[in-house]
Amino acid sequence: MHETDVVIVGAGPSGLSLAVALSQLQIKSVVLEKQHDICEDPRAIALAGDACRILSLIGITAQEMDQISQPLSGVNFHDSTFTSVPFLQLEHNQDWSEQLLPNASVILQPGLEQLLRDRAQASRYITLKLNCEVVGIVENPSNVEVTYEQKDTPSTCVVRGKYAIGADGKRGFVRKQFLEGKGIKQETGRYRYEATWVAANLKVTMPTPSTHPHFPLWDLGYEPDELWDLFWPGGFQHMQNEPSLAYVFSYILATDYNGGPASAIILRCLWLRADSALLEKNIGGTAFEYELPPNFELPGDAVEHLKQQMEPHLTIEPSRLRGQGSRLNTPVRFPWDCVEVLRCGPAHFAQKVVNRWFDGRVILIGDAAHVFPPFGAQGIASGIRDALGLSWRLHLLAGGTEKLPHKETASFNKDSLLLAWSRERRHGVDEAAKMTAANGTFLQTKSQVLRWAVWCADALLSWMPRLRLSLLRGHFSDRDGVRAVKDGFFLEDQGGGTRTAQIFVQGARDRSVELSDHVFRNSNAALTLLILHHPETEQEWTAIQQASKRLDLPANFLTEKAICLNDKNSVSPELQPESAKIQSSRMLTPATAGAISRAGHKPLPLYDPCAFRKRFQSSARYALIRSDFIIFSQAKTLEQLEDQISRAWEMATDS
Repeated sequence: MHETDVVIVGAGPSGLSLAVALSQLQIKSVVLEKQHDICEDPRAIALAGDACRILSLIGITAQEMDQISQPLSGVNFHDSTFTSVPFLQLEHNQDWSEQLLPNASVILQPGLEQLLRDRAQASRYITLKLNCEVVGIVENPSNVEVTYEQKDTPSTCVVRGKYAIGADGKRGFVRKQFLEGKGIKQETGRYRYEATWVAANLKVTMPTPSTHPHFPLWDLGYEPDELWDLFWPGGFQHMQNEPSLAYVFSYILATDYNGGPASAIILRCLWLRADSALLEKNIGGTAFEYELPPNFELPGDAVEHLKQQMEPHLTIEPSRLRGQGSRLNTPVRFPWDCVEVLRCGPAHFAQKVVNRWFDGRVILIGDAAHVFPPFGAQGIASGIRDALGLSWRLHLLAGGTEKLPHKETASFNKDSLLLAWSRERRHGVDEAAKMTAANGTFLQTKSQVLRWAVWCADALLSWMPRLRLSLLRGHFSDRDGVRAVKDGFFLEDQGGGTRTAQIFVQGARDRSVELSDHVFRNSNAALTLLILHHPETEQEWTAIQQASKRLDLPANFLTEKAICLNDKNSVSPELQPESAKIQSSRMLTPATAGAISRAGHKPLPLYDPCAFRKRFQSSARYALIRSDFIIFSQAKTLEQLEDQISRAWEMATDS
């Protein structure tokens, strides 16, 4: 029987993200995937919030993300067609969340899964087993045995792990066949929503004078490349132009999964622009999705129904054309023979979440735990958040504690750690549902008065840019983190629960530039001590070190080396870089604009190098940072810090 630390059922984005995150913490996992090949239907089409930040943290580089995604420039809400003027536009190409990375991106899910598979197959801590269908789970007091069938052998095998994770989707075996018998089920979440949508994957090619010699726009001087922005505007489009139907329209830049230019194979949500440096051909694709009214029966010819829904969007009045279309008397329609329907069919969506996230040693993440409607970009993102928050807890639970020199070894409390995780994740899912509901309100509203009011408010705010900026920051900001969660793993009354910002930082000695998140991830510990000020003397450094040593905690719980934030870009003369005390920690400074530029980075507009320090209380001198961006606590004195570390230990263990 094969043995490992964690058995993960399902090799989608959630399961693979967890496996990769655990591998960074040197925790072994076996990932069982029912299919051999990656599903070419991308399903999810976008990432929102901190999803890109988490993917960066677990090793997906910006260059790799460029191959499978495109930062979202904005979200547009239309009351008619997607070529009409939107009544509301929300820009996404600013650093609203103070995380340095895009607030939202449209993606190719198959490409993301391939990147994660590559990481898994390259790691000695991960065993990825494809074509393996789980058929049984047996939970024991100290482990879980998972039985699976290998389709290509065929044979039945068993793998034993300390924990089993159900990341196998909303209809997966772990919840449907094992945990539902224990009372765990998906229930309607904070956003009451259920509807059937039609999702279509399209391949789009631009007409040319040779293929369509009678297309009227040639007479107005248009070139084929100009038709992209005219008929297929950029950004993420939400429309509602029929009293009973709502629409979502989206694009994505596409490349193949080996990093080269896209070929003629077009998958869901593709938009290949001829002016992209990544592309060789003027070929593109897109997704078009629309909600059906209750009890609506889709006609037998779904493609013809799709054509009827899309034709108004592909028709432009002469007044919007060059020269006011003075030589045209009728609207111009994009040639339908340039649109190839690759897939068209109904899909049912709802917002649901499990009533319990785990039972014993079996845990649910991703779509197995929660599902969302298609207009919030929260599906994959929430699953990745599940994985990051769970990874450091499983590191403690599966890795255990080391023998301590001056006290008996304590064991980490499974129920305490997992209950805190499930409370925090339920809060995260509810917040994601709230944002999805806000999109849904604008998407589904039938009130012209409401749309007019929104348009007027947005127009008024355009004359007050500072107020508009403040409101948008508040809308997109995630600084509150999990602070509203009762009994989470943090000390709210001592500054805990909020989320750190991410900035470019540079070392005090080597001046290298990197992301601040990666500095904290260099440690395998659940908590990292952050020093928010400059110790004035070596005696203060010694006192800081002794405070940690007195508690004698294992290295997987509290990092051995502290991180010192040097936000004044200076060090006390008494503490030069050669000092042994400084070398026992890591000193980091917000990177200068010159250093960032020399390193080849280009921050998003509104980037603030002071954002990291601003997330902490001005009087705080020390902070404990969890490995998932959450601040556990903030302290003004060493005595307060020692007490907070002790409380963290008590919250995580049986002591």
